[in-house]
Amino acid sequence: MTGRSFKDRYGSLGGATEHQPVVLAPVVDWPLPVGARLVETADGPCVVHDRLFSGPGVSSAWAAMSDCAAAFGDHYPMPSDLVFLDTETTGLSGGTGTHVFLVGVGRFIGEVFHVRQFFMRHPGDERAVLSALQDDLSDAAAIVSYNGRTFDIPLLHTRFMMHGRRFSAPERHFDLLSSSRAIWKHRLPSCSLSAIELEVLGVERSVDAPGWMIPQLYFDYLRSRHVQMLEPVFEHNRQDILSLARLAAVVHGFESGLTIPDHAVDRLAVAILRLRRSGSAQAIEDVRQLWPVLTVPSELRLRGLRDISVALKRQRRHAEAAEDWTRALADPSRAIRLFATEELAKHYEHRERDHLRALEMARRGADAAILIADELSSAAFNRRVQRLELKLQLVHLESALSEEHA
Repeated sequence: MTGRSFKDRYGSLGGATEHQPVVLAPVVDWPLPVGARLVETADGPCVVHDRLFSGPGVSSAWAAMSDCAAAFGDHYPMPSDLVFLDTETTGLSGGTGTHVFLVGVGRFIGEVFHVRQFFMRHPGDERAVLSALQDDLSDAAAIVSYNGRTFDIPLLHTRFMMHGRRFSAPERHFDLLSSSRAIWKHRLPSCSLSAIELEVLGVERSVDAPGWMIPQLYFDYLRSRHVQMLEPVFEHNRQDILSLARLAAVVHGFESGLTIPDHAVDRLAVAILRLRRSGSAQAIEDVRQLWPVLTVPSELRLRGLRDISVALKRQRRHAEAAEDWTRALADPSRAIRLFATEELAKHYEHRERDHLRALEMARRGADAAILIADELSSAAFNRRVQRLELKLQLVHLESALSEEHA
């Protein structure tokens, strides 16, 4: 892909120059995709393609999301109130020169999943596409996307603004990218939707177009007007939306606590996610049970220990926090031992007023920091050691003076 804008690239089709503006061909010269139809809008005709999906995967997603809505209606709307949205564009970086040429919207109709796609045959169709899309989203309670918060929705806002309009998107937005990263980045090499599909949903695509190729395929279509070459793009978009629905069911089930991941790494990641979002007592207990599991990467276990330390201290459950720190002193991870040592040093000094035990922890931490070449931690522990040694000297001095006066 080059840095040229859509306007520049479209203007170059058919040998057009700056002095030879492109004249759109009559509608008859822009054939419809197989199975698509023209829908009249206030801004002209819009190409719409509808397809229904059913089967065990769709039914189980609908059932799982219905359970979440029934148990936690304030957080999770009914599946029929959600729209699953994905766009295909003329560029991957966004900006005013990038057009949205295909918008897919998925909805549950009972246990059947309906995917509607709005297609821009050429730039003259854009106003009609945007108008049809706005009408379709008018009754939606929330949007579900994958990176839509930073790409799809801002780009749609830009396209509406280019036509002097305002895009009225639903305020609630479930962007599954952030949740997917929080849950699976510690176990999977990539959190792209295709990687999540394969590793989590067990979906393997066959006829499809890779995302990086899609902009060029659209420009090739504009040059040839052979709409059949875009069928892999339509299929890619449909599969993205279908996967969004299935993934939303999995993520919402994990976040709500109605379902539990099979993998130990995922279980701790989900527990941490729930702790950060709700701070519930159950989430705290889950993290406390899971952070010591040695099959989980130490980085994630340290994050869990840090988070429950904060949560327990906020609830003034200092004794329970000290239990976890003491347990962590025997952990095989040096980073976890170092963190626990620091917390225990502070706990003994400020909560227990046991300066001797605090000094023991501080010295232990200083030695550990040297072993892992952590200069900042080493300096902090050494300052704590000096301060505690001074405190103990003052205590001994006061005790000696008291004995003399006695």
